[in-house]
Amino acid sequence: MTTALAPLERVAKLAAIATHLARETPAPEPFSMRLEPGTFSIAIQPGHSGDAVTEIGALLIWTHLLTGLKGEWWHTNSGRLHIELNGRGPSGARVSVYSSISYTLARKHLALRKGDHETVTPDELYLLALEIAKQKGNDQ
Repeated sequence: MTTALAPLERVAKLAAIATHLARETPAPEPFSMRLEPGTFSIAIQPGHSGDAVTEIGALLIWTHLLTGLKGEWWHTNSGRLHIELNGRGPSGARVSVYSSISYTLARKHLALRKGDHETVTPDELYLLALEIAKQKGNDQ
């Protein structure tokens, strides 16, 4: 009986951490939030707005409370730029925040062949969002 209670306690603690992150993050509700008690981790997918600058902004906002932030992006076979940021949240929980944008919007600013992965920093994501916004402004 004791072994069955330990994982349930971990679920409750992870749920409390996820609730705290959601309350303290000044962002729209996420599309998806997955709790994984076995690895003491939370995966967050911000809502899809259809706008690349908003998508990148959501990633940055959802990760602002995390420490030890590391990121990766890759060019998917379906023509998307998948972006994932990972860090530590309250009580050491691992938190992953992910989204994607159309690769065509980013291809002027990075050269990734389909299937290629690279590390990315929050600063690089911010600069990419600025460049995409500038590009959109010039196209209008």
